[in-house]
Amino acid sequence: MVGDHPGVTDRWAGLRADFAPGRLPATLATGLVQAMVNSLLTVALVTLIFQGELAEALPIGIGLGLAGSAVIGLVVALGSSFPGTYAGVQDASAAILGLSAASIAGQLAAPEAIDTVLAMMAVTSLATGLAFLLLGYFGLGEIARFMPFPVVGGLLAGTGYLIVVGGTGILGVGSLGEVSTVDALGLFWPGLTLAALFFVASRRHWPSWSYLAFLAGGIIGFHVVTAIAGIDRGASLARGWLLGPFPEGGLWPPPVTDALAGANWGAIGGETATLAAILLIVPISLLLYISAVEVETKTDVDMNAELRATGWANIASGAVGSAPGYLYLADTVITQRIVGKRRGPAVVGGVVILALLVVGGSWLELLPQFIVGGLLLFVGIDFMVEWLWASRRRMTPLDYALMWAIVLIIATVGFLPGVGVGLIAAIILFVVRYSRIDVVKHSLTAREHQSNIERPAHDAEYLQEAGESVLILELQGFIFFGTASRIVRHVRTRLESVGSVRFVILDFRMVTGVDSSAVMLLERVVMLARDHGAELVLTGMSPPQHGQFSELLSDYVEVLRDEPDLDHGMAWCEDRILAEAGPRLGEARSLPRGLAIGLNPYLTARKIPAGTRLMQQGDPTPGIYLIRSGRVTVVLEGPDREQVRLRTLLEGTVLGEISLYRDEPCTATAITDTACDVLHLTPEAFDELCRQDPAAAADFHAFVARTLAGRVSHANRAIRALQG
Repeated sequence: MVGDHPGVTDRWAGLRADFAPGRLPATLATGLVQAMVNSLLTVALVTLIFQGELAEALPIGIGLGLAGSAVIGLVVALGSSFPGTYAGVQDASAAILGLSAASIAGQLAAPEAIDTVLAMMAVTSLATGLAFLLLGYFGLGEIARFMPFPVVGGLLAGTGYLIVVGGTGILGVGSLGEVSTVDALGLFWPGLTLAALFFVASRRHWPSWSYLAFLAGGIIGFHVVTAIAGIDRGASLARGWLLGPFPEGGLWPPPVTDALAGANWGAIGGETATLAAILLIVPISLLLYISAVEVETKTDVDMNAELRATGWANIASGAVGSAPGYLYLADTVITQRIVGKRRGPAVVGGVVILALLVVGGSWLELLPQFIVGGLLLFVGIDFMVEWLWASRRRMTPLDYALMWAIVLIIATVGFLPGVGVGLIAAIILFVVRYSRIDVVKHSLTAREHQSNIERPAHDAEYLQEAGESVLILELQGFIFFGTASRIVRHVRTRLESVGSVRFVILDFRMVTGVDSSAVMLLERVVMLARDHGAELVLTGMSPPQHGQFSELLSDYVEVLRDEPDLDHGMAWCEDRILAEAGPRLGEARSLPRGLAIGLNPYLTARKIPAGTRLMQQGDPTPGIYLIRSGRVTVVLEGPDREQVRLRTLLEGTVLGEISLYRDEPCTATAITDTACDVLHLTPEAFDELCRQDPAAAADFHAFVARTLAGRVSHANRAIRALQG
């Protein structure tokens, strides 16, 4: 049951606590102030959409906007994972809807245009809600963060510009020449003053009641001045100084189904590209706001939970026919500062806005137009200042110039071209910046990195001398055409500068993906290797990557091969080098001749069949095995008996010395790959050696120390190479 869910239970318990006698006054006061400020903001945003030929539908639009802000606010307040989240119809979506509404009004007659715009608002909210839900339920909230910061800033600052243009239009200012007219002076300068007061209050973090005081002062001041001047309410309405007129009765909007039936869906389809920009900008804006809330409140917010809550809120908004909305950053932060993390004020705010719908439009006719226009000027200017000025120190000169370019394109050419340039810029920035990441994490030779096969001393010495004949490139990240060219250049340089390179290993263990163009470029590496008499070995490929290279592997079988991991690839190269070198002087001895004679009384010669476990991980140490012939593999066994190969030992090597000297259980399992001829020094024989023949024991200790020192020296060379 929903009511039994711990999260739901906690939310309802917290909500009831907000309305307890001790908290009730603060809850009601904060919610009332926020409701009044945001209801006026909603009216201003809706006015952006219903201008010009659509102005006659402004009362319906205001009713829809208020209903949308109420349901969005209530759903987010009750469903958010962060108590105190305030939400409603938002500026970015309203500005873009205003562009589409103006376009539709220019194509269709008024009744059909109004129904089409109303249907467009509902459909956009439903689509936005669905997008939020998909992002939230599939845990894709981080996707929006991949958009480059200057592109996001440019789009949001461009949206701010559109809001400023809409605000100046409401104030009767279409050009600088109109500012000097009497009616414009009656709207523009008071509106600009109000916007300036709001801007200062927001930048200095004044309390929320100060905004309400500015609004009340502006409204009262307007009516006092007009009364002194002898201008009555009717005259003010006729001059366009007041909002309205509005029909008698409530503002509750008609069912959205009426508009859906009369809409011109072809005209809506023509605005698809513009409306799609909302689905791009709105999720980015929401996630940016959530990040800001996290920083301001020092709280970790569940991004995906917020996306889901906002998704359902927009579905509800679309059902009543309103515009998309999401979190109000300023209101949320201010509420936290005043009353802390409480859901109650946001719930009160939603209920108050619903009550305004019932009261009707008479209260709206008291609002001067400069209040609406001033609010829009403030919102637009705040957007532009935040992104075009305040964020300049966080960007490089190139990023900052790109952001200004996007805004200028939106202002001079149009919003869609600005979005298009932003997306293209995002792609170019990704390609350029990601291609600067060196896809070659480490470049090594066989001198610094060998396989885990422990070979006889003379073989190991020869491989060390021939180390420059193996080039190892450990790759990383996503390989595409921008980074694959680095691999080609690196291999060409080494092949041309070091003439002795016989094998080139490309290790894909840390590669996250490879695109098709990169596969084509890597074919050039294969041809480079072939032309220089070298062979190419691909290691550590995932199954999808192996499938991408399958055609190359079959076409260049004489010079190209793949191995499961770098260790196997190195082992194959070492075997080829030793095979091509032919027989070498020296004998594979596990012990120096003199030491072997001294230890002979304590050693037991044994022949071990293939598949025998010489040591079992976790068992007591069986002693030391000196391998005279054969092959032994040491593996680490996991909890589910899965095995990881640690090293392979050939003739002339030593096994088990660490467990014997530390007198501890075996740390790994040793299995014979082939039949082996070994000399076995048991723990008992070792103790007897130390008691009976201290000189031979000392020689043996020195031998083990040299063996361990050789392994450490090998490891140190590899570490130095990896450190660059």
